[in-house]
Amino acid sequence: MKTAIAHDWLPVYSGAEQVLTQMMKVVGPSDLYTLYEFLSEADRRKLGAAQIITSYLNRLPFKKQIYRHTFPLCPAAMESFDLSAYDLILSSSAAFAKGVIVHPHQRHVAYVHTPPRYAWDQTFEYLSRSSLAKPPLGIILRNSLHRLRIWDARTAHGPDVLLANSTVVRRRIEQIYGRDSIVVHPPVDVSRFPLCEEKDDYFVVASRLVPYKRIDLVVDAFRQMPDKRLIVVGDGPEMGKLRAIAGSNVIFKGHVPRDELIETIRRARAFIFAAYEDFGIVMAEAQAAGTPVIAYHRGGAEDIVSPLGRPKATGVLFEEQESSAIVEAVRHFIDRAGEIRPSDCYEKALGFSNEAFRQRLGRIIDLTMDKSFRRDAIGRLEARIANAA
Repeated sequence: MKTAIAHDWLPVYSGAEQVLTQMMKVVGPSDLYTLYEFLSEADRRKLGAAQIITSYLNRLPFKKQIYRHTFPLCPAAMESFDLSAYDLILSSSAAFAKGVIVHPHQRHVAYVHTPPRYAWDQTFEYLSRSSLAKPPLGIILRNSLHRLRIWDARTAHGPDVLLANSTVVRRRIEQIYGRDSIVVHPPVDVSRFPLCEEKDDYFVVASRLVPYKRIDLVVDAFRQMPDKRLIVVGDGPEMGKLRAIAGSNVIFKGHVPRDELIETIRRARAFIFAAYEDFGIVMAEAQAAGTPVIAYHRGGAEDIVSPLGRPKATGVLFEEQESSAIVEAVRHFIDRAGEIRPSDCYEKALGFSNEAFRQRLGRIIDLTMDKSFRRDAIGRLEARIANAA
């Protein structure tokens, strides 16, 4: 079976590229098609691709500075790839890759990290931040987003199977595209966070310090609990603001080496996550170390955390994105911490491991390539995958 993998672009090796690496391990070294590629040689080796084929956009001058602003050109560039020689197309898409052109003899499985939110539910936030949104360029930008929405909705019906990286993305796919999808959580290297059953008496948050991560809510919550210690790991533009509102019980470590980050999370009493993320890999990593998670009850936290009250609880979910809700959640966790076992947190994290991802994706590919496959029977396909597991 000859396989091609399509991916939006490769500016750096990060979370989406880790998904690509695991895809390659499922199907073997395959040709990788992408719009732009700026990786180091070491990062290219991590991907494990047979070869990387870039679009004509990769020849643009100043491409590293402007590639995100070229989105009106990206649909046509993605459609320019001739993939007719392959049996299976895998796409890894947060915007464009699912729009590659396929033929009737081929099968296409698309892993959707999310529909392009700047074109859909975050359009107005995107326009409010963009320096290009004001007239006269604003008229062109709005028209470009409108055209992207039309193309995005049309190409969502090309893949035979859509995979969503979380339950909330599955709902977004249904809402925007009118299609069902199968949840396949992104792979997490749980082996890098060894289980630790002996915890110290502090809470931890680890993140880039930017507004949407809502670290300000966590810091303010601990200002209201001066007898509880909080360690903040990470750096970013919000650092000054956060220091200004923090109490003496909050310690800012800034950016730390990876080994120190892992050890800080492993030994924490609980990990706190106040952002609304589609998945949130760091929550699964914390649980792999046996560290319970206190998280905002939206987005990926619903998939990752088993809240108190359920069998084998791994944390607490709070309903409002407010500091008072975090205070209440921390106190609830302390009152019932004995009901959460590090071994249960670790067991929950194994469901997000690299091995679990590869097994689930491999099973989906096998069933999709079967001659009896029907793209209108996703429910039955998902049931067969569950039964196999």
